[in-house]
Amino acid sequence: MSQESQNETGKDGFIIRLNWVDYVTLSSVVTTWISITLTLNGLTSAAMALLFLAMLADAFDGILARKYGTERNFGRYLDGFMDVLIYLVSPSLILYTGGFDGIYSLFIMAMIALGCIRLSVFNDIGNIQESDGLSYLGMPVFWSIPIVGVHQLMTYFVDDFWPNVMLAVGIAAFGFYMIRSKPFFKFTSLAQILSITLGGFLLFIGLQFHRSMDRSLIEVILTALYLIWPVIVGGVLHMIVVSKDMLQWLKIPVNVALFGQNKTLRGFVVMPVFTVIGFLSLVPIEIWLKANDMTPVLEGINVLVIGAVSGFLYVLAELPNSFLKRRMGAAPGETPERFKIGFILLDQIDSALFIAVGYGVIFGFHWTVCVTAFVLSPVIALLVKRILYAARLKKTKT
Repeated sequence: MSQESQNETGKDGFIIRLNWVDYVTLSSVVTTWISITLTLNGLTSAAMALLFLAMLADAFDGILARKYGTERNFGRYLDGFMDVLIYLVSPSLILYTGGFDGIYSLFIMAMIALGCIRLSVFNDIGNIQESDGLSYLGMPVFWSIPIVGVHQLMTYFVDDFWPNVMLAVGIAAFGFYMIRSKPFFKFTSLAQILSITLGGFLLFIGLQFHRSMDRSLIEVILTALYLIWPVIVGGVLHMIVVSKDMLQWLKIPVNVALFGQNKTLRGFVVMPVFTVIGFLSLVPIEIWLKANDMTPVLEGINVLVIGAVSGFLYVLAELPNSFLKRRMGAAPGETPERFKIGFILLDQIDSALFIAVGYGVIFGFHWTVCVTAFVLSPVIALLVKRILYAARLKKTKT
């Protein structure tokens, strides 16, 4: 066992002690898994959008590791396994399910094989130092995302034949240069990384919206707002309980070491109950819609179940955020100074993401409604938090 491994195992009974950058790397498991499920359900543009987000996390983990001195062999190996998921397995599935099959499957297999060779070499030697800074040895595997993305855009406008032929040529060249012993440019500018990854995400999510829109945008937005309302009700009532320190007998920390003192069983009990109340407030509207020969938004859904599940997901989603803050040394209720803006953003989107996924996966709402709810929820939450702050029911505006 290497000295590095000996220093990081044994003390807590696990085979490795993860640092906070490792969790950034592992976030790609979530984005690639969602991408794969979207692919299998025929939503290939949305799947591509998720891969651009995974690409963003992959870019940031190396930058953060170098900036804060957390580089180690394990991190490079973990990053390599994530790269297989992001840049080889997921794009290959998108291509195969989209008609790049038959004889073209040979090109997919070649890309995976040569990509694994390229990643194995990277795990062995890492980046190389050139006169103008760090570079890659061999074309990096992340170019698979732009290459597959261009192919997806071409198939949107023309028949599959020519896009597939051009992609086969592109993959052949890509595979050759991945194993070619030649330095390749490494993106280091934050502006470049954000413009490529977020630009790609917005482009393909917009394309999926255009493909999937079976009703007006206004209708989608109104449905999303309708589903956000009960969660807002639950959140406000929960905040009143917290600010007034009610139900103290439920203030039992979930795990002080992992999440701090503020994450208690009280939230897991009262938030589902209050969100149920929020959904019950919609029952008169549901009855009115049905009486006027319109389809109720919650038709076939038990309001008690969706309320309890949504409230539980809201509280559950806050645990990873609290875990990261504790690992960075922030006191309960405080935000770390490092990446403060990032944590403030995470505070707004964590619960919104879990609930939006829950609406789609568990209750079957159309993905356009779920994405719209995810986008609108943080904006509405910030407004509500400012109102609660002004009413002295919350200590901070965010």
